[in-house]
Amino acid sequence: MRDVLDDDLAELYPVRGADDVRLARLREQLFTEKPVRRAPRWAGIAAAAVAVMMITGLVVLLRPAQRDAPATMPHAPAESLQEAATLLELAEQPAARYQHITYRLREVATAASFGLESVGRTLVELEYDVWLPTGKGEMVVIFRRETGQRQPISGAQPRPDQKLSTMIFPQLWTSFCAATPCKEESISTPLPADPKQKLLAASPGLLSPFTTNEEKAALYRKLAESPGIRWNNGRLSVDGLVLQFLVDPATGRVTGTEEVATESAQLPQGMPPQTVTITYEWTDQRPS
Repeated sequence: MRDVLDDDLAELYPVRGADDVRLARLREQLFTEKPVRRAPRWAGIAAAAVAVMMITGLVVLLRPAQRDAPATMPHAPAESLQEAATLLELAEQPAARYQHITYRLREVATAASFGLESVGRTLVELEYDVWLPTGKGEMVVIFRRETGQRQPISGAQPRPDQKLSTMIFPQLWTSFCAATPCKEESISTPLPADPKQKLLAASPGLLSPFTTNEEKAALYRKLAESPGIRWNNGRLSVDGLVLQFLVDPATGRVTGTEEVATESAQLPQGMPPQTVTITYEWTDQRPS
């Protein structure tokens, strides 16, 4: 049966009589058979991407979170020696071939220390550099020098070319190590019971570059057993001792010392007789 659409198509596109039957069959198939829906190509790609995301998400969720926790987890600043000891035990592991520790000292020296027969005092600056290898059987390098920074205080002053003898440089620790492993000898000596003498006897172990974090943490806990040794935001002090120790509350590391000036020192107001500042870094290079 022909319809209006067939008549219109016949007028626009005349066909032969033989073709009329063929067109009718094609038209019948077109309107009676449902076309097969084919999934777009991008659908498979999207499904694969979702599967990858789900698998990746599962991998991330199942990975142990504790593996990196000690190195990345922030810690609250220490409020006591015991907490500073814990921070030391959680400190970073060696990150390079050498640990470079720098001690910068500012100390009052007499004119006699420069070989002068006159009376005088000068504030001088000294620097100790230590390169401590992390591997075994390697040479330890230590340099001690006067930086040349001086501040006149009173009396006769040395000429710039007059240097302090290294024989009178302050001794901050007791051990000498030519090669690793190194051991600070004072750590094995029992500490006195008196708080003043106890903190003074702990000084070499606190300042030595050869004291490990674990040994220093144990030393902190021994000092904390004495109520007379006070912690004031990282400053360790005890009555009757002019020497104070500075500990970084954020890391637990000893960052220096400071002597409290007394009236007998005859120094300008606010100038301590001696200060030590300690800095730490990791490096793969050292002087030969």
